[in-house]
Amino acid sequence: MLLIVVNANAQLVSTKAELQNAISNATPGAVIELADGTWYNVQISINVNGTSSQPCIIKAQNPGHVFFEGRSNISIGGSYIIFEGVVFQNPSGLISSSGRIEPIIEFRDTSNNDCFNCHVRNIKIDSYNGTISQEEDIFKWIIIYGAYNEISYSSFLGKKGVGSIVNDNHNNSTPDYSKIHHNYIADRVPVGGNINGFNDQDAIRIGVSTTSLSDSFTEVYDNFFNNWSGEVEIISNKCGSNKYYNNTFRDYQGTLTLRHGNNSEVYNNYFFAENNTFSGGIRVIGEDHKIYNNYIEGVNHRKPNGSGSGATGGINVSNGQPNSALNEYYQVKNVQIVNNTLVNCDLGIRVGTKVKSTLSLAPENLVIANNIMLNSSDSALEETTAPIGDSSIYEGNITQNGNWDLTNGMNSNQTVGSGLLTTGNDFYRLAIESAAIDAGVGTYSFLTKDILYGGREEAFDAGAEEFGANGTVGPYDLSNVGRTIGFGALETLSVGKLNYRNDAIQLYPVPSHGVLNLEKSKTTIGEIKIFDTLGKLLHTQIIKSNRGIIDISHFSRGVYL
Repeated sequence: MLLIVVNANAQLVSTKAELQNAISNATPGAVIELADGTWYNVQISINVNGTSSQPCIIKAQNPGHVFFEGRSNISIGGSYIIFEGVVFQNPSGLISSSGRIEPIIEFRDTSNNDCFNCHVRNIKIDSYNGTISQEEDIFKWIIIYGAYNEISYSSFLGKKGVGSIVNDNHNNSTPDYSKIHHNYIADRVPVGGNINGFNDQDAIRIGVSTTSLSDSFTEVYDNFFNNWSGEVEIISNKCGSNKYYNNTFRDYQGTLTLRHGNNSEVYNNYFFAENNTFSGGIRVIGEDHKIYNNYIEGVNHRKPNGSGSGATGGINVSNGQPNSALNEYYQVKNVQIVNNTLVNCDLGIRVGTKVKSTLSLAPENLVIANNIMLNSSDSALEETTAPIGDSSIYEGNITQNGNWDLTNGMNSNQTVGSGLLTTGNDFYRLAIESAAIDAGVGTYSFLTKDILYGGREEAFDAGAEEFGANGTVGPYDLSNVGRTIGFGALETLSVGKLNYRNDAIQLYPVPSHGVLNLEKSKTTIGEIKIFDTLGKLLHTQIIKSNRGIIDISHFSRGVYL
């Protein structure tokens, strides 16, 4: 179900006093527009309770033409609030207190009321950093509290100093159900230029060790991480039942790390490390994870000084700490690593790694199956510590031009001399007559699509791609920024397209002034129904193609579903 705003009335404000007064008097459905220009030292606390059909919207008059500078920050409490269209830049006068700088956006008002069903979208935070003397103070750009909140179609550029860009705090055991998607996250530099220095220089952190054994149900998807160097964890997962998918990583150092928590899924992601040192794909710690359909290329596991790192590699399965505390290393158990493709990595899949000598618990009941590895300079599969448990198995893995710690011919593991993959426009694809075609072994209920979202056949292929499935969801690059991801991609929601990628449907313009356009990528749109907020059916129309127009010029101003 999609939200339609028809020619919404808005209150235009041009001063901080007018803004705060409008917020104080806001009711469900209120739209507050910030006048174009530069706003200095904006510090506002928002506590409004909108509804799903009548959210409170605080937006730039023209997105990209409203600038918050100086010491500016937003605190959002209540429910169903949308904040959009603002650029944060040129910080000054940021105050450190007890080694911390207040966040730019916090999903909690100044009275500590959390936000629920709130949405920050189509914003840009551009090099909004503290001074050199503050670079070791913790400065998190966005902190999420509450539940069912969302951050989307935004750009986060030039982060320096300690602190995450987005931190879903998960400060209690209540699930968050956050969604972080279609963002552009780029151009980070670590403190002192030392990638192996300070912690807490990740892009996104979900959870904290103290509540890591509880579930969050957060989804991080369709984000583009580019030119990134902070610490070993680009994404740091520290709680349970989260999903990371459709993300692209380019020209980076670090890994997507399942640091704490259980039962998370990492799938359909693209990693292009470009041979940067201290780079990897996915690092695995904890239980019941699924890692599948990922493409990982150009990983260099070594530190900048040339020494090896136990934290990197294409897919890194860590050993555990006996009697582990919550902030240490839980044993890997019941993890499935299947149908991933690794290309030009020095170390492909690593099993039983250690970042300290006390990590002595080998992975247990580990499945590594149907992965393909091309051109591994050191080892396609390195087994530092053999997994334990009756269900531990390596099967259906294929390598070309690389050594591994497996026995060819056993459990359908094989080495081929040529023809495994071929170069594509952006990444290596399955070659015609590749040994990976129809070579999949085992049954995995979650393996219904490939990395391109083409359908998997009953006799499925090894690796991330299903040959001939004709999927279309490829990796992101700079040409997508401002068009399909990042700031500007929504074209301010007033003249652009709302893109629901999982449904492959687009609806625009929103708000509408009388005409709605609908597009679907492949299939026909079908039946459309429009309701008012009381549930009354106002319009029914069947569209038998993948594009259509609906005339709503006779509708009154308001919000419709």
